[in-house]
Amino acid sequence: MSAVMGRSEKGRHAARKTPRGTLFALVTHTIRSCSRGIVIWGAALGLYSAAMVASFTTIEGAADQLNQLMQAYPKGMMEAFGITNLADPANYVNSQVFGFAPLALAFFPIMALAGSIAGAEERGTIDVLLGNPLPRWQLVIGNFVAVALSLLAIAGIVGLLTWGTAALMDVELSVKQVADAVLNLWPICVLSGALALLCSAFSHRRGLAIAIPAFLIFGMYLLDTIGRASDDLEDLRPYSVFYYYGSAIEHGIDWAHFGGITLVALALVLLAVLAFQRRDIYT
Repeated sequence: MSAVMGRSEKGRHAARKTPRGTLFALVTHTIRSCSRGIVIWGAALGLYSAAMVASFTTIEGAADQLNQLMQAYPKGMMEAFGITNLADPANYVNSQVFGFAPLALAFFPIMALAGSIAGAEERGTIDVLLGNPLPRWQLVIGNFVAVALSLLAIAGIVGLLTWGTAALMDVELSVKQVADAVLNLWPICVLSGALALLCSAFSHRRGLAIAIPAFLIFGMYLLDTIGRASDDLEDLRPYSVFYYYGSAIEHGIDWAHFGGITLVALALVLLAVLAFQRRDIYT
């Protein structure tokens, strides 16, 4: 009798641990599914960054002449592209790489998280997922955590290739500068993914869950870029998330802006959980 009761108690204990185990399994499975994308995105952006770092050595001697030439261009245009001093390797790499890198990398989490719910629904696999002891909120949170960690892995690859090239080519970029630059990509990309996740939780169509956040992120990027060059639109820049991005490779990470963008992303994920809990599933 005591043995039966012992086995029963162990069974109940295992059942209580099941949801946590399924969440961990979902996160690890999603990261493994993203592994190819992590390598491709990290290598593509990292190699481009490395090429720009290497190209600095070819213009370093003529940087002063280039700066004088740039003075002939409208000041607003130079500010739009973040060009202040091409003789400074940090400013050069920021203007050539990290000024637009969050826009480019944002499409990785958008594509990944748009497919987490709406994509699974279109493929007819979401009923298999929810047939496991996996609450709906865990499906949302698990996918978000996995993609957020995948973004850190991509940032690590980009950082290693950038700093390694700088060290090899004797370009004055410190480890801290490069680490700040790649880590500062994370909040905007996470926010982009959270937007896609929210759209995926509301919509039954993956294409719509991709199009809406892509349009919003690209629109905010244009608003910030044009706002730098145009006095008429400058007052609208605070409505763009890119206004709070800055140049971490030159000035370090603004942790207030970093944390603020991240909190907005978490709020969108919470909304996605609430939306997905309430809507019907099409199979």
